[in-house]
Amino acid sequence: MRLTFIGHACVLVEGAGGLRVLLDPYLPGAFGGRFGLEGWKQEVDIVASTHDHLDHFYLDPAFGRPAVVRGNEVIRGIPFAGVRLPHDAEEGARRGFVTAMRFAIDGVTLVHLGDAGRPPDPPETRALRPVDLLLVPVGGTFTVGPREALETARRLGPRVVVPMHYRLPEVDLPLLPLEDFLREAEAEGWPIVRGTRDPWEWPGALPSSEDPVVLVLPPVQSGATPS
Repeated sequence: MRLTFIGHACVLVEGAGGLRVLLDPYLPGAFGGRFGLEGWKQEVDIVASTHDHLDHFYLDPAFGRPAVVRGNEVIRGIPFAGVRLPHDAEEGARRGFVTAMRFAIDGVTLVHLGDAGRPPDPPETRALRPVDLLLVPVGGTFTVGPREALETARRLGPRVVVPMHYRLPEVDLPLLPLEDFLREAEAEGWPIVRGTRDPWEWPGALPSSEDPVVLVLPPVQSGATPS
């Protein structure tokens, strides 16, 4: 399994057999031009989206003719499980709900939380576990912030945590920087591994740890370089 962080909450997952799953692709130029990231421009087999907002769902013609997944479906032999989560800390009263996506490729179980607005409660936690690699928003405002993201990871118990949905120079949204989350993780003694813009291949060179390992992947469509 190979992982490429495109930017914002968009991630490309590639299986050993060549299957390509694109999670939460965004519309370049959305929100009146405030969303300035360039988009992904290659063919994919499956697009999985956690919700319909323009920064989380867009089908570019360059994708080809992918299957679209929104919840509980089996596509190309891969069972996708959707878990409904509130998009805010008020049980969906402000922003509604998202569908966290859980699936496995090459024996690796991934969970993409979309714009989760609070850590999962016990029933949600049971539905999302077990998980090997967790894609978690950390930028706050529209999602959990750094401390809540850390608590989310504690509850789900992944081996690897990949932070996403944080401040980027190309995106004019009120999000906290990645560094705020990394400070929280460092304070807890969680190991931090820094990847490159090349696809990261599971399991990589992960340190031995009883705690989750934070994997920082630079977004390939952004000029930002995480410090």
